[in-house]
Amino acid sequence: MSVGIVMLGFSGRLAGIDVATASLTSPLGPVRAPLSWQRISSRRGDRLILIARAQPAIAMGGTLVLADAQGLLATVEIVEFVDVPELVGNTDGAAILGALRFIAAKATGILRQSEDSGLADTCHKLAELIVTPERTAVPVALCGHDMMMWALPAGPGGGAPGGGAAGAHYALSRRRLRRVPVNGGTVVLPDRRFEDGYLLPVDGGGPIHLAPATGRLPSLGDLGRRKDPRSQAFYRGGLAELARRALADPDARRLLRDLQLMAPQERPHHYTQPDRPFGAALEIGLCDHGGGAFLRGWLRDPLDMIANLSLRSLYGEQKLVVADLGRFPRPDLALKYAEAPHGGVGMKPGFAIHLPDAAARPVAQWTLRMELTTGDVVDLVAPSAITQPQAARDAVLGSIAPQHITPALMGRCVAPAVERLHLAVMAARGAPELVRIGAKLSKPEVSIVVPLYRNLRFLRHQLGAFARDRSLCDAELIYVLDSPEQREEVEHLLRGLHGIYRVPLTVVVQAANYGYASACNAGTAEARAPVLLLLNSDVVPTGRGWLSPLLDALARQPRLAAVGPKLLFEDGSLQHAGLFFEVGPGEEWFNTHYYKGYPRHYPPAQVERLVPAITGAAICIRREAFEAVGGFCTDYVIGDYEDSDLCLKLRAAGGDIAYVPGSELYHFERQSIRDHAGYARTLASTYNRGLHHKRWAVAIEQLMERTERWAPARALAQAR
Repeated sequence: MSVGIVMLGFSGRLAGIDVATASLTSPLGPVRAPLSWQRISSRRGDRLILIARAQPAIAMGGTLVLADAQGLLATVEIVEFVDVPELVGNTDGAAILGALRFIAAKATGILRQSEDSGLADTCHKLAELIVTPERTAVPVALCGHDMMMWALPAGPGGGAPGGGAAGAHYALSRRRLRRVPVNGGTVVLPDRRFEDGYLLPVDGGGPIHLAPATGRLPSLGDLGRRKDPRSQAFYRGGLAELARRALADPDARRLLRDLQLMAPQERPHHYTQPDRPFGAALEIGLCDHGGGAFLRGWLRDPLDMIANLSLRSLYGEQKLVVADLGRFPRPDLALKYAEAPHGGVGMKPGFAIHLPDAAARPVAQWTLRMELTTGDVVDLVAPSAITQPQAARDAVLGSIAPQHITPALMGRCVAPAVERLHLAVMAARGAPELVRIGAKLSKPEVSIVVPLYRNLRFLRHQLGAFARDRSLCDAELIYVLDSPEQREEVEHLLRGLHGIYRVPLTVVVQAANYGYASACNAGTAEARAPVLLLLNSDVVPTGRGWLSPLLDALARQPRLAAVGPKLLFEDGSLQHAGLFFEVGPGEEWFNTHYYKGYPRHYPPAQVERLVPAITGAAICIRREAFEAVGGFCTDYVIGDYEDSDLCLKLRAAGGDIAYVPGSELYHFERQSIRDHAGYARTLASTYNRGLHHKRWAVAIEQLMERTERWAPARALAQAR
């Protein structure tokens, strides 16, 4: 049959042996599983069929000993048959069909040989022997670039298509076998290589010939755009089949999404007239890429006319309970409907909800159906869903004004959707590209990693300061561009600055914007020095020699995993002298900087000391410690709290963190992130704080409970 599979046919004289308990041995050893028996009946009598993987115990010309649980023995000689019909014992159609169904079932089952071309060719030849002309499936459409849909023949007397029960069938080509679902009058197969193959029902009728296309086939989308009932029926059947497969088949899921995106979308439909007794809108409806859906909209119902709500899509309807909606104020609506004759919008007309299981299949456009107390039905049609996960994530983060978010809204509505969408963003990360400018340093002492995103206002000043500082002559400089649309601009600028300063550079160009943590991790992956300095693009040294105090502190204190410098505002006041944690609104732990806004030379800020954490704007860390904790966690969105998360991971691994005031730099705070549309005026920071609090609240409480440990006047040497 094939190189990997053998099939043996045993004559009727073995009828007394119980094959369910039989063991097989040969002079070369036992016949190993997996193997399977089948009794084939025909006009010439019964014959036992055994199928197994090829192995030394089953050799042509050898012998096999069968023994069952009752002690019956039989010895048989293995002789070669010309083909399967001869092995079965005759050319009876029913016997061949039984053998074919047996082989297909075992090949796609316990033997796991769906890709065995010899086995597939054997099945194909058997089907050719017994197929009848009326059992022919006609090609109807291409589903995507490689799937193909056939219309099945009607069963005898107009019965079920194909003459067999709906359910699993076997698709047979000359090179592969597949177990495929069949429901209704069509079948969709995963590639065109099944053309001129066969479809075999698990039970019922014989094989169905899958006729090859004789010309150009329409796409499934083409059928959807036609108006005749036959094309529309095929289109609906194709979508239904893809929808059934989409739960387990990523290719079917993607095609289903793409077909919806290419189909004409309904115009968004809201009820917003002030003179009406109710009003509503579904402003955002999107899938969370994890099987759920996020909705944001508003309801105005001063007379309690809305009796029921339900969410509708291509795949059905899901009832919603108004009390389950997360509600929030909408000042824009309160003003618009202040003078409405039937009443305004109330205190919290806005609503948001996350439905964790509502989008097991992709949905391109959602409809919210309102059933009124009058019996009328009103449909609210949302704009087309945002399918790109990063844009969808940012839309969810921007769906509620930060001043209106509550812990309940964040925990039930926003955070679950953001978490799933962010996972989809990070799972789709593309590999970065490298640009080398100048000769690489042979053995750098420190690798400086600077993420870049949109804001390049400080780049010339920062690089100029690096170039004028002799203490940085052994520093490797790596810029990570997190806004690839600026690649030409950044590369042109850095090549020009290299021509002036002759400082060698590496530029890591991210495939898309994945946030601060991902950018730092990508930069450190290219770094070669034993010490890493992670620096924001809006950090500029106050003068020369600022790096040495940081490196000296690490050299003096082996337990230190990371150290941070003094950071100053533009006016010279303190921005950062170490980071600590304090409880803020919502009883969550907030990151706070020591002495923020104090004078530059405030005495307590002049003391080198241990601190709970340091800001990621400038963090000098041992490479070994960074890699040991896995670098930055990338589940924080865009940038916030991943720096303190890293410090807490370092502490959990046994390292200490210190503030080194002998190193001073300006930090033009938030300049490197303020141009990010997904961060500014969104819930990104609130989401990150909640994630950080959930992960580290117990550790932070234990860390901060002894305030004397972090007494500002306590020097690092004294702490030892």
